[in-house]
Amino acid sequence: MKPFQSQIRLHKWTVDEAQRRLGELIRLADRLRQDLADLEAEALREQAAAQASFEASLTYGAYAERVIERREKLNRSIAEVDGQVEHARDALKDAFAELKKFELAAEAAQERARRKRDAREQAQLDEVAIGMFRGRGK
Repeated sequence: MKPFQSQIRLHKWTVDEAQRRLGELIRLADRLRQDLADLEAEALREQAAAQASFEASLTYGAYAERVIERREKLNRSIAEVDGQVEHARDALKDAFAELKKFELAAEAAQERARRKRDAREQAQLDEVAIGMFRGRGK
């Protein structure tokens, strides 16, 4: 059991790190999606202002170009982070599988040790019983 403890501890740390990384990436993706939603809402407000005011309509074209560029950049960033999220999920799954492998090996070693101890105890009890039986026969 003890030889596996350091490996189990290491793999638990790896799983924790993979979970932390995945959480960070998911939060980043959520933030980017919120930024995109905020940008869309702002663009609608500016569009309404441009329709309501001639002066605002003069600068709306340049503003709309910047919004389009920003939207494209956000969409690219979201796609990139989504890919990283998938990789992080795979890494977490692999780390967890590796941890489970060592936990199961430790459990199996512990079970083998228990069986060996039980067999040794049973052999001792058998010896005592045989000794008592022989002692009665004399």
